[in-house]
Amino acid sequence: MDQNDRAAARQAVAENGERLLRLLRRSDPGAAVDAEWRVVDVASHLAFVFRGFGEAAGGTSAQYARYVPEEQDFHKRLATVNAMLVKELADTTADQQMTVAVGMVEEGIAGFLDATAELDPDAELDTPWYGPGVTRTPDTLTALALGELLVHGLDVARAAGVPWPIARAEAALVGGEVFARMLPLMLTDVGRATTVAYRVRWRGAPPQKPDLVIRLEAGTVRTGPVRPGERVDCRVSADPVAFLLVGYGRMPTWRAIGTGRIASWGRRPWTALKLPELFCRP
Repeated sequence: MDQNDRAAARQAVAENGERLLRLLRRSDPGAAVDAEWRVVDVASHLAFVFRGFGEAAGGTSAQYARYVPEEQDFHKRLATVNAMLVKELADTTADQQMTVAVGMVEEGIAGFLDATAELDPDAELDTPWYGPGVTRTPDTLTALALGELLVHGLDVARAAGVPWPIARAEAALVGGEVFARMLPLMLTDVGRATTVAYRVRWRGAPPQKPDLVIRLEAGTVRTGPVRPGERVDCRVSADPVAFLLVGYGRMPTWRAIGTGRIASWGRRPWTALKLPELFCRP
């Protein structure tokens, strides 16, 4: 991130944190979010997300290593860690659990922003839940935090039957950082067996915001800005909100394409439909 994006992302975490806390406090803890999670489970998940991010920034995240299973699949590993952590809050009524979780979310957001305020943006912070020895920078954790707030805020809002608008600029902050930094950790078996290169352009983003290249080859993935003379198989023009929701599994790819929010062209334009299959969902 550049300095402007960094400041905007931190402000977005603070503002979306406040509106999510307001939504959680007026929501039914037992309302179903999906087949497995209730609103109280989302709140409990976020409580540990922000506690973990804050402790990563403070250098005390090693304690989470004991929760991490020997599991290569990114999604399964995170799901197991989350289930073990959330279980620590589940020995009370849903209302009591909700009260504790919301308090932890509020404290965790403030603690994370405080802990990262003066850190070197390129500092390598230990994040054992992403895998043994994996580190992330404060910029990446800030974008991940914003993604958690935007996407899980939408989950809770849908359960409550209320709107949850997501700003295009904020979705672009998440997409430009999270997908660039996290996709190399998230290859599926299909992705490891695929050779393809995408170039993603963010609609409505500032002119200086670079396109994102995602190149899969020989079981590895490279993400980053376009290299001089670099050719790709599929060029994608994406509304940042649609790309965020597709990437996080909240919108089918066909719907984003069918409504024109994601468009593709180039030598292999049809591979845009395959993109979500190549990576685990965060």
